[in-house]
Amino acid sequence: MCGIAGIIASSKDLLEESVLRRMTSRMVHRGPDDAGVELTGRVGFGFRRLAILDLSAAGHQPMWDPSRDVMIVFNGEIYNFQELRAELQQEGLKFETGTDTEVLLKLYKAHGIEALSRLNGMFAFAIYDSRNETVVLVRDRLGVKPLYCWKKDNTFAFASEVAALRELPTFPHRLSQSAVGSYLRLGVVPHWTSVYEGVMKLPPGTWLRVHLRENRVEGPVKYWDLPDVGEEEGVAEETWIDRIDELLQDATRLRLRSDVPLGVFLSGGIDSGLVASTAARVQGHLSAFTMGFDEESADETEMANMSAEHLKLKLLVSRLSLTEAMDHLPRVMGHFDEPFADSSALPTSMVCAEARKQFTVMLSGDGGDEVFAGYRPYLRAWQWRHADLVPTALRRAAAAGITLVSAPDSRWRRFAHKLPHLVGRFGLGGSIYASEDWLQGALKPEFFVGGEQLIQSYNSRLREWPRASSVDLAQRTDIRQYLLEDILDKVDRMSMRHSIELRSPFLDYRMVELGLRIPTALRVKNGRTKYLLRRLSERYLPAQVCAGQKRGFSIPIDEWLFGSSASEAFRRTLIQPNKHFEDPFLPGACERLWNQALRNPALTHAVFKVLSYRWWCQQQAAG
Repeated sequence: MCGIAGIIASSKDLLEESVLRRMTSRMVHRGPDDAGVELTGRVGFGFRRLAILDLSAAGHQPMWDPSRDVMIVFNGEIYNFQELRAELQQEGLKFETGTDTEVLLKLYKAHGIEALSRLNGMFAFAIYDSRNETVVLVRDRLGVKPLYCWKKDNTFAFASEVAALRELPTFPHRLSQSAVGSYLRLGVVPHWTSVYEGVMKLPPGTWLRVHLRENRVEGPVKYWDLPDVGEEEGVAEETWIDRIDELLQDATRLRLRSDVPLGVFLSGGIDSGLVASTAARVQGHLSAFTMGFDEESADETEMANMSAEHLKLKLLVSRLSLTEAMDHLPRVMGHFDEPFADSSALPTSMVCAEARKQFTVMLSGDGGDEVFAGYRPYLRAWQWRHADLVPTALRRAAAAGITLVSAPDSRWRRFAHKLPHLVGRFGLGGSIYASEDWLQGALKPEFFVGGEQLIQSYNSRLREWPRASSVDLAQRTDIRQYLLEDILDKVDRMSMRHSIELRSPFLDYRMVELGLRIPTALRVKNGRTKYLLRRLSERYLPAQVCAGQKRGFSIPIDEWLFGSSASEAFRRTLIQPNKHFEDPFLPGACERLWNQALRNPALTHAVFKVLSYRWWCQQQAAG
């Protein structure tokens, strides 16, 4: 797990070592153990290392192969590197280190782009191939690891964080008005754009190639996508549970490889509980870690203790007060590469900070809800599965009627906005149309992005999945939107903020492919979401944990904003524009929002989105 950066220039004169060193220095938190910069011809690579495998100097990057034909900078983990190493040894290749980096480098040199299909991991890497004067950038299948790119004139640059790109002398530092407008609807910046003009996020499951001789960029080209719709009927329920169990064991086995202390996050839910139980069966002698909060609504230590005792795991507990951590909220939300308004980032950061005192690598249950249909909207998708049979024109007419008789920013008004887009749009629709009425009167015209416009933008970029059930479509949309743009971004930034590596067996691409083959009738059954995973948990976890309700990892944001000693400070931040960037709001709009939110709790998240934007702008201005 590391931070990478690079510059490909049209001439050596445009390539400065000092710039690369500044880029890498902005990512010390991603790799506190080592740093490296290598310039060759018109290519420069930079690196920060968090040592996980082979802690010796042999793991230093940028790494050349012995013949100096190929050079790599690599962020992430190739979980099946030992199996790949054995295969390459059978082909006659020799190895000098115990790193997955060397395996990846030699695999690519021997097999080129075709090697990507053999990788199981989370990764973003760049490889310079002097044999054909190209640089290839690659991002893992689900987008667990980030990779930002920027091109201007004859210079192409990339980095794990936008903060590194901002060290480039010609970086524009101009915000994209459409990206800011989209963020103020969603609380995240969509995956196809960036808050800074000219910056691109390499899409998940793709590669991009820079041809130095022709000064040409090829791609992005997909090497993996979500599988075609094809629910596997006729398989017994118990057989499905056995398949999930077997694959979870293998995915966990691969993710237990580490030369540094490794633990398991254990909350009160079944996802982390299943990962912990599987890890205990595969390896044993593991420690689990949980965070106890003084606020009863957020505390899950009782359930975590119950699971740990049942699994005979040593449970390490740290206790904190969320209220005492409130002062950290501006710094946490400002740490992201782009404006971000998921308040669970704060407890995520706190948990990672505490875990880092004892561990460098942690296993988590991230992805279980998306892969095995765990969110409540999937139950609504199943209940409304016949709605798509109603012609769109009738749904639009019904939406117009509901809009006329419902109050602004009410639940019914949001439902009306979503009505024409029910199937597969439950989570996304809820984000897009929240505070619709306030946004229409609050934003300058150049920043306003309509809900229909944003839906169309997603539709044009999300692959069509004919014959998908409503539940299947909702899951696929969440994997390509909510998981990518919110969960993975939050987990990467908050874990790497404290130099800790998070690994989730549920994010193994084979788990995703398996989950999307399960018949809809077994994903949601008898009013229970995540049905098969719950059935599997009954084999290994206490009955109280299996029967427990899903609890979000959240903070009491309503109370903090409007009922705490910090309320006045929050209000001042909300209404005060940051002079470093053009303000997207019309005069007085933010103060009106605060006053309206005091009376209408539905606008609380709109307040938090604006606050998070203000905090992010402050941090960007501070450098």
